Amino acid sequence: MYAEQNSGDWLDLFSGGVPTAPFFFDYTLNGLEKVYLNQSENTSSHINELCVIGLVSYFEAFCKDHFASIINIEPSLLNNLSKNGQDISIEPTKALELGTALFYNIGFLVAEKYDFGTAQKINALYRALIMISPFSKDEIKIYDNLLRDRNLLVHHGGIYTSSYIAQNRNTLAPGLTRPFFNSLVVSKSYVEEKFNFIKEMARKILTASHTSLNQYLAENAIQISEWKQKAVNSFLEEL
Repeated sequence: MYAEQNSGDWLDLFSGGVPTAPFFFDYTLNGLEKVYLNQSENTSSHINELCVIGLVSYFEAFCKDHFASIINIEPSLLNNLSKNGQDISIEPTKALELGTALFYNIGFLVAEKYDFGTAQKINALYRALIMISPFSKDEIKIYDNLLRDRNLLVHHGGIYTSSYIAQNRNTLAPGLTRPFFNSLVVSKSYVEEKFNFIKEMARKILTASHTSLNQYLAENAIQISEWKQKAVNSFLEEL
Protein backbone atom coordinates (compact mmCIF):
# COMPACT_ATOMS: atom_id res chain seq x y z
CA MET A 1 0.00 0.00 0.00
CA TYR A 2 1.35 3.40 -0.95
CA ALA A 3 1.69 6.23 1.54
CA GLU A 4 -0.86 9.01 1.01
CA GLN A 5 0.46 12.55 1.18
CA ASN A 6 -1.30 14.81 3.66
CA SER A 7 -1.54 17.83 1.41
CA GLY A 8 -0.84 18.95 -2.12
CA ASP A 9 -1.95 21.14 -4.98
CA TRP A 10 -4.84 19.42 -6.73
CA LEU A 11 -3.94 21.09 -10.02
CA ASP A 12 -0.69 19.09 -10.08
CA LEU A 13 -2.82 16.02 -10.82
CA PHE A 14 -3.74 17.35 -14.26
CA SER A 15 -1.80 17.81 -17.47
CA GLY A 16 -0.64 21.40 -17.76
CA GLY A 17 -1.95 22.11 -14.27
CA VAL A 18 -5.50 22.63 -15.57
CA PRO A 19 -8.49 20.34 -14.79
CA THR A 20 -9.28 18.23 -17.83
CA ALA A 21 -12.94 19.19 -18.22
CA PRO A 22 -12.66 22.99 -18.31
CA PHE A 23 -9.44 22.80 -20.32
CA PHE A 24 -11.07 20.68 -23.02
CA PHE A 25 -14.41 22.49 -23.20
CA ASP A 26 -13.52 26.09 -22.33
CA TYR A 27 -10.09 26.37 -23.89
CA THR A 28 -9.67 23.75 -26.60
CA LEU A 29 -13.14 23.29 -28.12
CA ASN A 30 -14.22 26.89 -27.68
CA GLY A 31 -11.04 28.03 -29.38
CA LEU A 32 -11.58 25.74 -32.35
CA GLU A 33 -15.26 26.63 -32.62
CA LYS A 34 -14.44 30.32 -32.84
CA VAL A 35 -12.21 29.55 -35.80
CA TYR A 36 -14.87 27.84 -37.92
CA LEU A 37 -17.89 29.82 -36.69
CA ASN A 38 -16.34 33.24 -37.25
CA GLN A 39 -15.04 32.66 -40.75
CA SER A 40 -16.53 34.64 -43.60
CA GLU A 41 -18.38 33.16 -46.56
CA ASN A 42 -15.30 33.64 -48.72
CA THR A 43 -12.97 31.80 -46.35
CA SER A 44 -11.30 28.73 -47.77
CA SER A 45 -12.67 25.34 -46.66
CA HIS A 46 -9.13 24.61 -45.50
CA ILE A 47 -10.11 26.23 -42.19
CA ASN A 48 -12.82 23.60 -41.69
CA GLU A 49 -10.39 20.85 -42.60
CA LEU A 50 -7.84 22.08 -40.07
CA CYS A 51 -10.56 22.23 -37.41
CA VAL A 52 -11.44 18.58 -38.02
CA ILE A 53 -7.80 17.56 -37.80
CA GLY A 54 -7.41 19.54 -34.59
CA LEU A 55 -10.64 18.17 -33.12
CA VAL A 56 -9.49 14.56 -33.43
CA SER A 57 -6.00 15.33 -32.16
CA TYR A 58 -7.24 17.23 -29.12
CA PHE A 59 -9.81 14.56 -28.28
CA GLU A 60 -7.13 11.88 -28.30
CA ALA A 61 -5.07 14.05 -25.94
CA PHE A 62 -8.14 14.56 -23.74
CA CYS A 63 -8.68 10.79 -23.46
CA LYS A 64 -5.03 10.23 -22.54
CA ASP A 65 -4.76 13.12 -20.09
CA HIS A 66 -7.99 12.28 -18.28
CA PHE A 67 -6.95 8.64 -18.04
CA ALA A 68 -3.63 9.73 -16.49
CA SER A 69 -5.32 12.06 -14.02
CA ILE A 70 -7.51 9.24 -12.71
CA ILE A 71 -4.38 7.24 -11.92
CA ASN A 72 -2.75 10.30 -10.37
CA ILE A 73 -5.72 10.68 -8.05
CA GLU A 74 -5.81 7.01 -7.03
CA PRO A 75 -2.59 5.11 -7.92
CA SER A 76 -3.96 1.80 -6.58
CA LEU A 77 -5.95 1.61 -9.82
CA LEU A 78 -2.70 0.49 -11.43
CA ASN A 79 -3.54 -2.93 -9.98
CA ASN A 80 -6.60 -3.02 -12.25
CA LEU A 81 -4.52 -2.24 -15.32
CA SER A 82 -2.01 -4.93 -14.45
CA LYS A 83 -4.68 -7.56 -13.73
CA ASN A 84 -6.30 -6.75 -17.07
CA GLY A 85 -3.13 -7.28 -19.07
CA GLN A 86 -1.91 -3.71 -19.49
CA ASP A 87 1.79 -2.89 -19.09
CA ILE A 88 2.23 -0.57 -16.11
CA SER A 89 6.03 -0.57 -16.04
CA ILE A 90 7.84 2.78 -16.13
CA GLU A 91 11.43 3.66 -16.89
CA PRO A 92 13.38 4.27 -13.66
CA THR A 93 15.18 7.26 -15.15
CA LYS A 94 11.88 8.96 -15.95
CA ALA A 95 10.68 8.29 -12.41
CA LEU A 96 13.87 9.89 -11.07
CA GLU A 97 13.32 12.95 -13.25
CA LEU A 98 9.94 13.52 -11.60
CA GLY A 99 11.40 13.26 -8.10
CA THR A 100 8.82 13.91 -5.41
CA ALA A 101 6.24 14.71 -8.11
CA LEU A 102 6.13 11.00 -8.99
CA PHE A 103 3.50 10.43 -6.29
CA TYR A 104 0.90 12.55 -8.10
CA ASN A 105 2.21 12.29 -11.68
CA ILE A 106 2.75 8.55 -12.07
CA GLY A 107 -0.32 8.35 -14.31
CA PHE A 108 1.41 10.48 -16.93
CA LEU A 109 4.34 8.05 -17.17
CA VAL A 110 2.01 5.07 -17.56
CA ALA A 111 -0.47 6.68 -19.97
CA GLU A 112 2.13 8.10 -22.35
CA LYS A 113 2.95 4.54 -23.47
CA TYR A 114 -0.62 3.72 -24.45
CA ASP A 115 -2.34 4.24 -27.79
CA PHE A 116 -5.63 6.17 -27.55
CA GLY A 117 -5.95 6.43 -31.32
CA THR A 118 -9.22 4.52 -31.86
CA ALA A 119 -12.52 4.06 -30.08
CA GLN A 120 -11.76 0.39 -29.53
CA LYS A 121 -8.45 1.19 -27.87
CA ILE A 122 -10.00 3.90 -25.72
CA ASN A 123 -12.70 1.48 -24.60
CA ALA A 124 -10.16 -1.23 -23.81
CA LEU A 125 -7.95 1.04 -21.71
CA TYR A 126 -10.76 2.66 -19.73
CA ARG A 127 -12.39 -0.73 -19.19
CA ALA A 128 -9.13 -2.12 -17.85
CA LEU A 129 -8.61 0.85 -15.55
CA ILE A 130 -12.04 1.63 -14.21
CA MET A 131 -14.57 -0.69 -15.86
CA ILE A 132 -16.22 1.75 -18.26
CA SER A 133 -16.54 1.49 -22.05
CA PRO A 134 -17.34 5.02 -23.28
CA PHE A 135 -18.14 4.16 -26.91
CA SER A 136 -21.23 2.16 -27.86
CA LYS A 137 -21.17 0.08 -31.06
CA ASP A 138 -22.87 2.86 -33.03
CA GLU A 139 -20.51 5.48 -31.59
CA ILE A 140 -17.51 3.35 -32.54
CA LYS A 141 -18.71 3.43 -36.16
CA ILE A 142 -19.15 7.22 -36.06
CA TYR A 143 -15.69 7.74 -34.59
CA ASP A 144 -14.10 5.30 -37.05
CA ASN A 145 -15.62 7.30 -39.92
CA LEU A 146 -14.31 10.53 -38.41
CA LEU A 147 -10.85 9.01 -38.09
CA ARG A 148 -10.91 7.92 -41.74
CA ASP A 149 -11.81 11.47 -42.79
CA ARG A 150 -9.12 12.92 -40.55
CA ASN A 151 -6.50 10.53 -41.94
CA LEU A 152 -7.56 11.31 -45.49
CA LEU A 153 -7.05 15.02 -44.80
CA VAL A 154 -3.70 14.52 -43.06
CA HIS A 155 -2.14 12.01 -45.41
CA HIS A 156 -3.80 12.75 -48.75
CA GLY A 157 -4.95 16.35 -48.55
CA GLY A 158 -8.57 15.19 -48.60
CA ILE A 159 -8.33 13.66 -52.10
CA TYR A 160 -10.16 10.32 -52.28
CA THR A 161 -8.00 7.23 -52.45
CA SER A 162 -9.22 3.91 -53.80
CA SER A 163 -9.20 2.39 -50.31
CA TYR A 164 -11.16 5.32 -48.85
CA ILE A 165 -13.83 4.95 -51.54
CA ALA A 166 -14.05 1.20 -50.91
CA GLN A 167 -14.59 1.83 -47.19
CA ASN A 168 -17.15 4.61 -47.68
CA ARG A 169 -18.87 3.72 -50.96
CA ASN A 170 -22.35 3.49 -49.39
CA THR A 171 -22.18 7.00 -47.94
CA LEU A 172 -20.51 8.91 -50.79
CA ALA A 173 -22.57 10.99 -53.19
CA PRO A 174 -23.22 9.26 -56.55
CA GLY A 175 -20.92 10.48 -59.29
CA LEU A 176 -18.37 11.80 -56.81
CA THR A 177 -16.43 8.62 -56.23
CA ARG A 178 -13.55 8.98 -58.63
CA PRO A 179 -10.33 8.07 -56.81
CA PHE A 180 -7.45 10.54 -56.97
CA PHE A 181 -9.81 13.19 -58.42
CA ASN A 182 -12.83 13.85 -56.20
CA SER A 183 -12.25 14.99 -52.64
CA LEU A 184 -13.81 15.22 -49.20
CA VAL A 185 -15.93 18.35 -48.78
CA VAL A 186 -15.74 19.63 -45.20
CA SER A 187 -18.62 22.06 -44.71
CA LYS A 188 -19.42 24.10 -41.62
CA SER A 189 -22.37 21.79 -40.91
CA TYR A 190 -20.04 18.77 -41.12
CA VAL A 191 -17.66 20.36 -38.64
CA GLU A 192 -20.50 21.28 -36.28
CA GLU A 193 -21.84 17.73 -36.37
CA LYS A 194 -18.42 16.29 -35.48
CA PHE A 195 -17.89 18.87 -32.73
CA ASN A 196 -21.22 17.96 -31.13
CA PHE A 197 -20.36 14.27 -31.27
CA ILE A 198 -16.96 14.76 -29.63
CA LYS A 199 -18.50 16.96 -26.94
CA GLU A 200 -20.97 14.21 -26.07
CA MET A 201 -18.25 11.57 -25.97
CA ALA A 202 -16.11 13.72 -23.68
CA ARG A 203 -19.09 14.27 -21.38
CA LYS A 204 -19.74 10.53 -21.28
CA ILE A 205 -16.13 9.79 -20.35
CA LEU A 206 -16.08 12.42 -17.61
CA THR A 207 -19.44 11.45 -16.13
CA ALA A 208 -18.88 7.69 -16.26
CA SER A 209 -15.36 7.92 -14.83
CA HIS A 210 -16.58 10.17 -12.00
CA THR A 211 -19.24 7.62 -11.04
CA SER A 212 -16.93 4.62 -11.41
CA LEU A 213 -14.04 6.19 -9.51
CA ASN A 214 -16.27 7.09 -6.57
CA GLN A 215 -17.69 3.57 -6.61
CA TYR A 216 -14.18 2.07 -6.60
CA LEU A 217 -13.16 4.23 -3.65
CA ALA A 218 -16.28 3.26 -1.69
CA GLU A 219 -16.03 -0.45 -2.43
CA ASN A 220 -12.40 -0.54 -1.36
CA ALA A 221 -12.92 1.68 1.69
CA ILE A 222 -10.41 4.22 0.37
CA GLN A 223 -10.59 7.71 1.78
CA ILE A 224 -8.80 10.20 -0.41
CA SER A 225 -7.59 13.55 0.87
CA GLU A 226 -9.62 16.71 0.46
CA TRP A 227 -7.35 18.09 -2.24
CA LYS A 228 -7.76 14.93 -4.30
CA GLN A 229 -11.53 14.98 -3.82
CA LYS A 230 -11.51 18.46 -5.31
CA ALA A 231 -9.85 16.96 -8.38
CA VAL A 232 -12.52 14.25 -8.63
CA ASN A 233 -15.30 16.84 -8.36
CA SER A 234 -13.75 18.80 -11.22
CA PHE A 235 -14.66 15.95 -13.62
CA LEU A 236 -18.20 17.34 -13.72
CA GLU A 237 -17.26 20.97 -14.31
CA GLU A 238 -18.52 22.51 -17.54
CA LEU A 239 -20.85 19.57 -18.28
